Amino acid sequence: MNKRISRRCFLASGGTAAAILAGGGKVRAAPRAPSPVYSAYHEQMVSGSTPDTVQYQWVRAGVDACLKAMTGQASAGDAWESLFAGIGTQSKVAIKVNCLNTDVHPQFATVRALVESMTEMLGGTFPAGNISLFDNNLWTTGKVDACYGGARLDALGIVHGEDSYPATTTVMVGGTSMYVSRFWAEADYAVSLAKMAPHQYYAGGLSGVIKNMMGAVSLANDNYQAKRDNSGFHDGAPYTAFRDLFANWGGAHLQLYIVDMLFACRHENAAGWERVVKRITMGRDPVAVDSYNVDKINELGMNVVQPVTKAVPQALEQAGLGSVAYDLVEPEVALPQVPSRDDIDALLRARMQGQATDGQVREQIGKYREQ
Repeated sequence: MNKRISRRCFLASGGTAAAILAGGGKVRAAPRAPSPVYSAYHEQMVSGSTPDTVQYQWVRAGVDACLKAMTGQASAGDAWESLFAGIGTQSKVAIKVNCLNTDVHPQFATVRALVESMTEMLGGTFPAGNISLFDNNLWTTGKVDACYGGARLDALGIVHGEDSYPATTTVMVGGTSMYVSRFWAEADYAVSLAKMAPHQYYAGGLSGVIKNMMGAVSLANDNYQAKRDNSGFHDGAPYTAFRDLFANWGGAHLQLYIVDMLFACRHENAAGWERVVKRITMGRDPVAVDSYNVDKINELGMNVVQPVTKAVPQALEQAGLGSVAYDLVEPEVALPQVPSRDDIDALLRARMQGQATDGQVREQIGKYREQ
């Protein structure tokens, strides 16, 4: 598999040394080495300018290309197993999606690609019913169903719906105890799936994988109430709420961070799409993923706050939670070759000799049947 690696390590304006000086000489965590960020692009991911022109097979190819490049595995199912170490058929996976509004959210094709690739785990036996898709219900009751359509989500076989915040799990955030989403708390593994979007009010002007998890905690039991400016979730520097959320809970309960960059919207409350970008981006370091997100938004001229900054990623880096420097890996995106009957027979023989996995066999048989 060919891939291009950028040697540039993008750092936030001013750098850490300047930040230390500006802070009166306070000692902060040293900058970390660059983290890899995987971003798959293909012209055919979107054939027009609207969501109905998204091409699922190419989105799935982009998701798979990133997963395989990240883990070095030959199949998507094996890649997920590598990311979700120790997963079993009873394990639960939660996908926190940011439905910014019913017009602007990660595309259904991206959700479908994640779900269908996850079910290839464990030789194709991982149940879709063990996967949940959730968001808070702020502003829109049943927001996830309103964004994607309950029937389409039912067809995927996943759990979906409004979030709730039971009293059983809490996390200290900005000096306050907050309730954790039941979907997130009950999951063994979790993914943050964000939309590529600036934010007209939010600190730094970014609605990314870090901010996405703000909606997974609440001040109120069983009712989403955001913790506002004095906590650092919005405009309250030094953004202690995000630092605490990731230090006290998120870092241990999230395995992957994804930005759906098929389209970019103007800002969180916008209707429709401003740019067609045709990318799927992911990584294991939320700081690096959002740093690339900022750079890409600014490159496209999508600024709402001028410029969109790395203020929140910097705050997490200074707490030792990630790196704003990144190495960009752009894996080759291609549709899988359709296997022949002879290919299937050869793979079955390889499986009997321990040279192929059940997941690889099932994947190829599925492609053969789809012809």
